[in-house]
Amino acid sequence: MESTENIIGVAVGQIVVSGDRPASLSDQERPHTPRSALQAPRVSPISLLPIELLGVVFQLKLSSLDVMSWFWSNRECHPYMAELYTLRRVSTLWRDVVDGTPSLWTVISSTFPPEVNQTSLARSGAYPLLIYSPGPRWGETPPPLREFLQTVKPHLHRWGSVALRLSSESVEDLPRFTSLRLDTLKIDIGVEPEWEAAEILQATKQIEISDETLRNIQFVDLTLVPMDWSRAFRNFRDLRSLSLDGVYGGGAITHQQILDVLAASPNLETLLFTDLEIQDHSSPSTRQIFLPRLQSITLTTSGPLTESVLRAVQVPPNIGQLDIRPTSFLTPDAATSFWLSTMVPWAPVVQQLYQESYKSVIRLMANGTSRLETYFDEHGLFIEFKGLSTISALLWLRDVIGAVAMIEEGGSLRVYSKSMLMERDDVLAVLQTIPGITEISVELPTDGRKPSLEPLLNVLAQPTADTIHTTDPIPSFPCLTSLDLREWRWGLHGILDTLQRRYSMRSTTRHHVPDLNLDMSTYLPWSIGIISREIIPFSTLKALRELNGVGVVRTGFLGGQSGTAAVIWDEEASSPAWG
Repeated sequence: MESTENIIGVAVGQIVVSGDRPASLSDQERPHTPRSALQAPRVSPISLLPIELLGVVFQLKLSSLDVMSWFWSNRECHPYMAELYTLRRVSTLWRDVVDGTPSLWTVISSTFPPEVNQTSLARSGAYPLLIYSPGPRWGETPPPLREFLQTVKPHLHRWGSVALRLSSESVEDLPRFTSLRLDTLKIDIGVEPEWEAAEILQATKQIEISDETLRNIQFVDLTLVPMDWSRAFRNFRDLRSLSLDGVYGGGAITHQQILDVLAASPNLETLLFTDLEIQDHSSPSTRQIFLPRLQSITLTTSGPLTESVLRAVQVPPNIGQLDIRPTSFLTPDAATSFWLSTMVPWAPVVQQLYQESYKSVIRLMANGTSRLETYFDEHGLFIEFKGLSTISALLWLRDVIGAVAMIEEGGSLRVYSKSMLMERDDVLAVLQTIPGITEISVELPTDGRKPSLEPLLNVLAQPTADTIHTTDPIPSFPCLTSLDLREWRWGLHGILDTLQRRYSMRSTTRHHVPDLNLDMSTYLPWSIGIISREIIPFSTLKALRELNGVGVVRTGFLGGQSGTAAVIWDEEASSPAWG
């Protein structure tokens, strides 16, 4: 006899809304069946299931309801409810099964018509409810929150998953959370960009949650929520997801309380701390916390708190996302210690995520901060070297990702700079020691200064330091496939000489040197701006395109005349103009 799981699996596969008909059989394949049997109505095997199993099948077929992944769209719950009502229309039997299965009617949303919510509340029996209200969103009409809360308040004891996006004024309408069945709490207090969040929240009523309710919650996602944080951290335990964004006025919270919550949540899968304002300089205990199921860590908060967490938590075995952006450190020495000591055990995680990525970027920012970003399916790696000099950050990257750099074809590591850093010999020297760099992108700084491309072009024309005096020289940045100089208006005259010297080494080296794609296009016409853009002679562009080693040359105005290779002289304006 088939197992229940197999029966349900077959039944789920038979729920087909499109009405596809089976392919016809040939005369030889078609069995000989009496005419009376052919005329009898065919009964679908799914209709032979017991009613209880049919309700389970429907539940499995409906869209999933992952509240923690929602982004406050007005239509988050609509696919589920649309599918539910579609099932009701298939047959009288299916309608009766759907209407008589309370677990199917637990989704209550402020974006639904009131009569739909009333029907769901009546049919859901005693099952825990999912309460959803996305609040105001750009380009969408906000649902009537106050009326919605009045509808669901009588069922407060059944609130199981709550996702509410509120204004600071609408917090007054919230009841005191006392449901012992509440396991998911997601609240976002929207604050207008022109207001300081901390100041607004200090004048906002605190959200009240009973101790018993706090102890039963497993999934927490709170953004700019005013509440008694000290009491909350004394009661949180057995969490599976903890996301806190914007905790202000929480001076009573200590690093130790946060670590105690983590230690009491061995099944934690997601951890996110953003802007936790905690005035606590005490030294927490040095005990290790093992979170074997932790898959995602995001820490964009103070340096001391970031350090406390990363020192206490043992490196999980299956981490899939790491986002470390400490906002500040007490002293420069503390910042150096964090990157060169605290982050050492996490280096293998950085290496693993770097290897799994399809694209990585090293960003050299104008404020002296460097970043490493990688991108891959559903997850990512983001490291911002706050408090660390550019050279120290690049040396850290060289030592960590250099050991596992994807030098073979297919890897992608881009260096992006929108500052004067690419003029510095020490920066260029360290960049040359990071293997696997495939793209260099240099944009003009926005501070009005006029940087020079000469240092970078000189480096690109030279061999690597370890082959410069050999008979087999290798060009610097030997994996480079793309040079992006969009928007540059001067210093381009030396590119042809640079690339001629670079690819002359192809004739002597035994190593593969990939072709280079060169982008010198612009989004602005030549005549706009204080500094006129340098005109590249047509003969130079032609020579670049014909150079052995150059794959693609992009130039011209991307705003409507992409690909234009040259300009003409406007006698009246005494300036270049598009021909």
